[in-house]
This record gives sequence, structure tokens and C-alpha cells, in this order.
Amino acid sequence: MKKIVLIIVLAAAPFLLGAQTLPFLYMPTDARSAALGGAGVAMDADAWAMDNNLSAAALSSRHFAIGAGYQHLWPKMTGTNSFSLDGWYRRNRWAVGLSAKTMLIDYNAFLHTSAPQGSFTYHDLSVALGAAWCPVTGFAISATARMVNSAPAPTLHGMAVCADLAMTYAIKGFQVGLSVNNLGTRLQYRRNGSYTQDAFYYANYALPALVRAGLSYSHPIFTLTAEADYLFEGCFMACAGVEVRPVSVLSLRAGYHYGPDNGKGMPSFGSCGIHLGFAGLGIDVSYWFGGENTTLRGTICAGLSYSF
Repeated sequence: MKKIVLIIVLAAAPFLLGAQTLPFLYMPTDARSAALGGAGVAMDADAWAMDNNLSAAALSSRHFAIGAGYQHLWPKMTGTNSFSLDGWYRRNRWAVGLSAKTMLIDYNAFLHTSAPQGSFTYHDLSVALGAAWCPVTGFAISATARMVNSAPAPTLHGMAVCADLAMTYAIKGFQVGLSVNNLGTRLQYRRNGSYTQDAFYYANYALPALVRAGLSYSHPIFTLTAEADYLFEGCFMACAGVEVRPVSVLSLRAGYHYGPDNGKGMPSFGSCGIHLGFAGLGIDVSYWFGGENTTLRGTICAGLSYSF
């Protein structure tokens, strides 16, 4: 029986074959946290609170936020594209949120005879629904349920479900955020409608479960934040960022992310970004930089949002 051999840019192998599946479940995909080195769990709620810490939405002074985002990852390697649509609504002490995002990689597939099978788009998809509650002033908790789907080959599809739990505590300009993410079933792939145990098809993967803990301090003209993350498979990462607001319509951001180069988690990189906002509308852009060996170098992220 013929097997499909995936001919993909070699540099894509670390995340297609390696230690972590569904990397967009732990990588920052919104422009604000991306500009802050990935720090977001202890920040106030923006349109992408579902991806960082939904509990912060229950403490927000705003009632509604929605945002669409785009990210271009690994530009010198695979040219991966990621798209997201997030939003939440708050009423009194409660908030509910929705999120959908996908990661796409185009490549050509060939049969083992080298006959072309045609082009195919590797895609990962996540759809999530969450709720947050503020039981007392300054403290909130949230729970999020997520369905994930992965299709790395024309005849191969996998699905899993998972959950996030998070809390936020805010007092006198300080904000503490804590979350446990991606707790759920293993990603089990189906080939031609049936489950496969063939190692060639990477049959069974654990989701990238992790703990995120962060602290931020906000002043009218700046915000400082720092975060530590631990992937359950044995990877520690840390990040820190600063956001400066010289005028009400402009924010300048910079950050740094520390991570290993062993194929687990995200490697180290620096980041910068800008926010323009007026009358509830917001435009965010970020850029990742680093040394010649930084695989994430050149990654860009952009977002358009509205809130009131």
C-alpha cells in the first residue's frame, strides 16, 4: 500500500516531527503579547484575552472587545501563516469569550514513486469558548474549553479537546496572573477514517500543557510585565516586556523571550511593536528579531481590534 511522503522544507521538521505538537497553543499569536516577548498572562484584557488570560476580562472597565489577527512565522524557513479571531463580552461581574485561530503551511506531497500528489496545506485549528467571573473586587477566575484539529497530510487528521484555567488579582497598579493551559486528551490521528498506530504518521501526541505565571505594574504612561512559563514536557521559558504610552493614541512596546534551543518550547528572541488607538479602534504590529541562528527571526504579527 502506497504511503504519502511529505516533502517539506527541512527546517520545518522541529515542529512537524519534534517535541511539541500544535505550537500555536503556547506561542503568542496576538501582536501585543508578541511585542512583549510573549508576556500576556498578567496584562489587562485586550481583544485577545482568550489567548492570554480570560479572567482579566471580568476585571476590565470595558464591556466588549473583538479583534482579528495575522502572524507570519518562520519567514526564512516555511513561511507559516496564522490567523485569529477573538472576542469577549462583559456584563457586571461576568465575562464570556470566543476564540478561533488556525496555522497554515503550504507544501507539495509526493507518492513513494516520486509521482506528484499535488499541493496541500498543513493546518492546525483551534476553537474555544470561555467564561470568567469576578467574585470579589480585584480578583477573577476563568475556565475555557477548546477543540483542536490537526491535518498534517491529505489523508491524516487528528482531534483533541482541552481546557484552560486562569486567575487574575489586581491591586494598586499591580496585577498577578496565573494559568494552566491545554489540559486534555492526547491528539490521536485518523488515517482514512480509522485510528492509526503507525509511527510514520506520528499517531499519538500529548498536547503542550503548560503553566504560566506573571506580574505586571501599570502607570498612566507605562506598563512593566514579566512572566515565567513551564511546559509539562520539561521546558522552562521566561519573558519580560515594557509598554510606554507617550500620548493617549500611541503605545511603544519592547520585550525579550528566553527559551531553549533543544526543539522544546520557543527559542530566545527579542521583540518590539507599536499600538495606535482612537475611538475604540486599535491597530497593533510586532516584530521578532535575534541572531542569525534564531529560527523565529523576522516573524511579524498584526492585529485590528475594536472595544468599548
